[in-house]
Amino acid sequence: MAAIDTIEVGRNLAHTHADTADIYFVNAEGFAGEAVEQIMVPLDLTGIEAISIIANNAYGASGSTVCVKARLTGQRATNPVRSVNVVPGLTSEKFADVEILPWTSIAIGAAATISADIDVSLVKSAELHLFCAIVGTTAHLGTEFRVLARNEATVTDGWTTLNKIAMCSGKTALKLDIASTAVAGQKVIAVANPTAGNLNKINKNIFILDATVANSEICYQTAVGADS
Repeated sequence: MAAIDTIEVGRNLAHTHADTADIYFVNAEGFAGEAVEQIMVPLDLTGIEAISIIANNAYGASGSTVCVKARLTGQRATNPVRSVNVVPGLTSEKFADVEILPWTSIAIGAAATISADIDVSLVKSAELHLFCAIVGTTAHLGTEFRVLARNEATVTDGWTTLNKIAMCSGKTALKLDIASTAVAGQKVIAVANPTAGNLNKINKNIFILDATVANSEICYQTAVGADS
């Protein structure tokens, strides 16, 4: 049982969060009760030169601001040949956490955020990791991610849609404040009256929006304390 006016999360905090940080969550159990979604999308990148990500928060006519993030992991050739030419016996290596988008805030109806081009010409296959968190309290119709690909090295208008994913659709988030500084490396977060504030649905993801958006993080809530 967590201490009075606190919640606990399953892993140590990656960042220190002052009392200016907000916690966003949904007052429901299970997946329907998460204000943040994480999706892993496998990509076959054979013959593709580059990919780019578009995050569109004008997907619905109404909704909330969101924070989005995208990372890429996978296998690439270690010899100077295109991935389309990789054959058994040629070596490859893992690459991890290529950050396509850091945590980025996008207001509802704002112009879409478009990532830089990511060179995947030596990549055999990859896993795209998409993260989307609601950071407002208006019912959210969804945020769209488009994965664009081009198979030519220099043509800038040759992009095609490789995949489209909608995230955080049909959810409404609530917000509570962090009551005092939560230090990186700890699991306890001070929150005034978390039960009355409906932050009492454990075993689900919550999202901490830091004053420095890049230091925001997803946490898995494991306990809630009584109200003072």
